[in-house]
Amino acid sequence: MIRPSRVLLAATAIVLACAAAQPASADGAASPEPAVVRPVSGVSPLPAGCGPPPADGYTLHPNTEVLPVLARDPNRPWHLVTVFQQDRWNRYGSNGAVTAVSDDYGRTWQRSANLPAFSQCNGGTTANGGDYDVTTDHWITVTPSGAAVASSFSLSRAGDVTAVLVSRSADGGRHWGAPVTLQRDDNPRFFNDRPSVTADPYHPGVVYAVWDRIDNQSTDTEENWVQPIYLAKSTDDGRTWTTSKVYDVPTNSGVIGTQLVPLPNGTLLIGMHHETDTDGATQVIRSTDGGRTWSAPTLNVPAPLAVGPRIPDPDNSGDPVRNASLPLLAAQPGTLVVNAVWQSQDSDGTFHVAYSRSADGGKTWSSPVRVDKTPTGSAAVPVVAVSRTGTVAVTYYDFRNNTPDPATLPADVWAVTCTSDCTQSGAWREQHLEGPFDARKVPATSVGRLIGDYTGLVSVGGAFTAVYGVATGDAANPVDIHSATFSG
Repeated sequence: MIRPSRVLLAATAIVLACAAAQPASADGAASPEPAVVRPVSGVSPLPAGCGPPPADGYTLHPNTEVLPVLARDPNRPWHLVTVFQQDRWNRYGSNGAVTAVSDDYGRTWQRSANLPAFSQCNGGTTANGGDYDVTTDHWITVTPSGAAVASSFSLSRAGDVTAVLVSRSADGGRHWGAPVTLQRDDNPRFFNDRPSVTADPYHPGVVYAVWDRIDNQSTDTEENWVQPIYLAKSTDDGRTWTTSKVYDVPTNSGVIGTQLVPLPNGTLLIGMHHETDTDGATQVIRSTDGGRTWSAPTLNVPAPLAVGPRIPDPDNSGDPVRNASLPLLAAQPGTLVVNAVWQSQDSDGTFHVAYSRSADGGKTWSSPVRVDKTPTGSAAVPVVAVSRTGTVAVTYYDFRNNTPDPATLPADVWAVTCTSDCTQSGAWREQHLEGPFDARKVPATSVGRLIGDYTGLVSVGGAFTAVYGVATGDAANPVDIHSATFSG
């Protein structure tokens, strides 16, 4: 079972700067600036003392951020919106979510005037639908109208009440409306998890959210659980929604990490991680009828268990790195070309970045190839984006600059890009974005130190912008989220 013990690490704040610079050009061809790192946030903007009280088994990491996601306005590529967790607990989420906006491709950032009410610390109340102890697993998209829609997995401290929420910002992320509940369960038999939200760029007004929902009817003597996919659809630009279960799975198996991608011919794809008690796989399913029915997996390749084997510690220190990176898709705008990345595992136990490409809208896929350039050890947390012209970028962390000192674990952020023949490992070119930083300074969880389950990456015309977490070395502010723009 993909159990609800998904403990995410806290990363620290990103110092917000005011967005002032003008976009370089209307077509989004931002000036290439390889590895230019900029702050995105700072100390916690949440009210002092908010959030659940300390309790046995729960540790708060104040002034920390983790797991940023990034979205780009499809008609204004200089306009970016990011969302990340603020003030992370060692178990079950963070006290709040923070959103920030850039109007210059990510060179400068401004925190939103108010925050989506995904938790009590975010201003959530019973009246506005956001009365939850903690929030986690955020995602964000921007619709063709310029509205931003963010999603949240919000829950009680103990995880016995779980919900999937969305909040809409009519002005592209600066001001947020009250959340809408897509699914809520206060029966611990059910557990909602890991939503994502996607605006359809080819059908203005249509927005999709997908997530998994555990239904656990196991007893002390019999295992009996499923973890199917739920889908919510809006046809009014994220204002109102309808929810249904759309993809079931065999008993004692389930999916997690669902991400929906629309294509110009009306096809919908969902990338996901499928698991049984013993095996994991990266899968992609297709729908040609608006999400009512779905195919068997068209991509189905072995992958590590979602929270199973840890990423190997090169020092063998007993202080591993969490492994919960899940598959991600990126479709080339206006085409049926789709790029997929996920975390693979070699026979020696190390993790790497696997890549596959479909040129026919997800019907068939190329043989997976490794695209990271990590010389030794593991590469972790891959994410993917693609430009309108077909240049593909993937970012990841690795530990190639580790030292013999087991008390430290130097980590770096890297990007690889490809302009043609991307199904060949040798076609990818690597760039260094940032580091090394000490990954042993990010907070520990029950499943290892979390440098991230995902980060943010978008194409901004002639370049790419990434957001990701790094350790600072400052005990009062142990991890920041940074923004970097790099050329393709």
